[in-house]
This record gives sequence, C-alpha cells and structure tokens, in this order.
Amino acid sequence: MKLEDLKVAWKEEVDQSFRAEDLSMKAIMSDVAKIDRSVRFRDFCMISAMVLGASLYFIFGWLTQERVDLLSRFSVLAFIAATAVMSIALLRARRTTRPDDWTLRSRLETEIERLEKQRRLMNRVGYWFLLPMLIANGLSSLGGYDVRTGSPVPNATGWALFAGCGVLYGFTYWLVRREVTKKWDPVLTQLRRLLADLLGATEAPVDAEK
Repeated sequence: MKLEDLKVAWKEEVDQSFRAEDLSMKAIMSDVAKIDRSVRFRDFCMISAMVLGASLYFIFGWLTQERVDLLSRFSVLAFIAATAVMSIALLRARRTTRPDDWTLRSRLETEIERLEKQRRLMNRVGYWFLLPMLIANGLSSLGGYDVRTGSPVPNATGWALFAGCGVLYGFTYWLVRREVTKKWDPVLTQLRRLLADLLGATEAPVDAEK
C-alpha cells in the first residue's frame, strides 16, 4: 500500500471518528434539552396547581367561613407555607452559579450543575414536598373532623385515610427516585464523561510538551 493510500485511509478514519463524536454529542444534548423542557413543564404545573389550591383553600376555608377554629387556621397556614416551600425549592434548583462564556466546557459544566441540582432536589422530594404536604393535609383533615364532630381525634375511617395517604406518598417517593435512577443518572454520567474527555484532550498537548 502506498503512503498516499495510508493518508487517505487515516483521514477517513479520523473524519468518521469526529462524526461519531458529533452525533453522540448531539444525542446527549438532545436528551438534556428534553429534560430541561420536562423540568420547566413540571415546575409550571406544580407551582400553578399549588398556588391555585392554596388560594382556594384560603378563600373557602377561611374568608368565607363564619367561624374558623384555631386548628382550621393552622391547616390553611400550613398549606400556604407548604406551597411557598415547594415553589422556592423548585425555582432555586433551576439556578446555576457558573457563568456562560460560550465555550463547550462552560456549557457542559453548566448543564452538569443544573442536572446535579435537579437530581438532589428529586432525591430529597420527601423533605421539600411530601412532608410539608403530609402535615398540611393532616391538619386540614383534623380540622374538618373537629368542625363536623367537635373532636379533632379521627375515627377509624380517618385513620384509614391517613394510612392510604401514607402509602400513596411512599409510592410517590419510590417513583420519583426510580425516575432519577433510570432517566437522570445516565444523562449526567454521559455529560461527566464528555467533560472528562474534553479536559483530557485540552491538557494532552501540555503533557506532551513536558
């Protein structure tokens, strides 16, 4: 085989390698864009629903009632506080601290930071969402029992309802953690690998000169 043939074969192999890397990069960034859209849609739906629910609860559970006992007031305030906690947690998780200087490294680091914050948020869903909602719903149910029966202690049906809510919240927690493992972790791993490859390629000429 002649030298020119080797040069042509080598160039074709390099071009194919770059095309494969480019396609891989496009596929990963497409997955990142899909996750970002789903996060924004999730945040919009959850915040809108919770704000609407808190507003209606405040109006019909407090303002339009002739008499509101202390427990019912606590339940309304707890629901509003839970809505505020949830909204703040969702919005803070979308902020990034890294400046975007229009480089590939900067973009990768920004996306990694964004996904890591979302991953931590979803892994802690029990603290910022399920627990506040459990407290708010529990106080609301006890307040309702108190208004209807004159006693805040629930009957057997009430305890069964609490148990059902506990099971539902547990299933929600498992479902969210499962989504993180199946959907978020693989994309985050790919982004970290791309950043490591980029840093390795950037530092290679420096190492060669040494």
